[in-house]
Amino acid sequence: MKHSYLTLILCLLTGYASMAQTESNRPGRQFIQLQSGDVVYGNKIQYKSPIFKSSHFLVDDSLKYNPSMVNAFQNDEGFFARVEAGNSYDSFAKRILDGPRIDRFYTSRTTYNQGYGYSPYGYSPYGMGGPRSSRRRIYFFSKDNGPLYLVNYENLEQVLADNASSMALLRKHKKDKLINTGISILGGGLLAAGAISSFNSSQDMTNGGSVSISPLMYAGAGVLGAQFVINLFQKDKLTQAMEVYNYQLKQQ
Repeated sequence: MKHSYLTLILCLLTGYASMAQTESNRPGRQFIQLQSGDVVYGNKIQYKSPIFKSSHFLVDDSLKYNPSMVNAFQNDEGFFARVEAGNSYDSFAKRILDGPRIDRFYTSRTTYNQGYGYSPYGYSPYGMGGPRSSRRRIYFFSKDNGPLYLVNYENLEQVLADNASSMALLRKHKKDKLINTGISILGGGLLAAGAISSFNSSQDMTNGGSVSISPLMYAGAGVLGAQFVINLFQKDKLTQAMEVYNYQLKQQ
């Protein structure tokens, strides 16, 4: 009986040692994929951008890699792929849709408003606070882990051509875009006509008339406002086309 207990304890200890050895040899969940195709695993992947030094990737606080060597990486923030050189976007875009074949990514771009505004010295470019900046998202996609392309009708039309449902959504997107352009022209035209009419009315004030806002301005604002509300609650057809493409592949 004692021999059986000792055998059982030895088996358990051997099993625990084997599991521990396996865990220690298992690569980390985070990794860097180099341009050469090699993959470097680690427990912590960081992108460092110090002020007075060159930017670099840091693996487990020890190994450094120049960003130009990296094609993609994954860390605690998610999976990122390189945006092709020559674009004025950030170097890497974050994946937000992981599909069987179509992946969707985004990065951010800073834009500056160069309008005129009031400052203590009168009206000048940017106004009191200087140039105002804002960030907007730029969306990309890839097919079969290939390079990233901008999300637009022309690019998606080529890669989704083998799926009838996705193509129907793309055609709907193109039709909606034409309709939106026509509505924008109509609303803008009404606003312009109303502004001219209101300006002429203000000129008559010198002759004893009263200033009034033309009904055309209300009509133009109403058209543009309704268009904004409708578009606000409509899902982007380009995104739907990619999602449908992936969904139907999963059902096969």
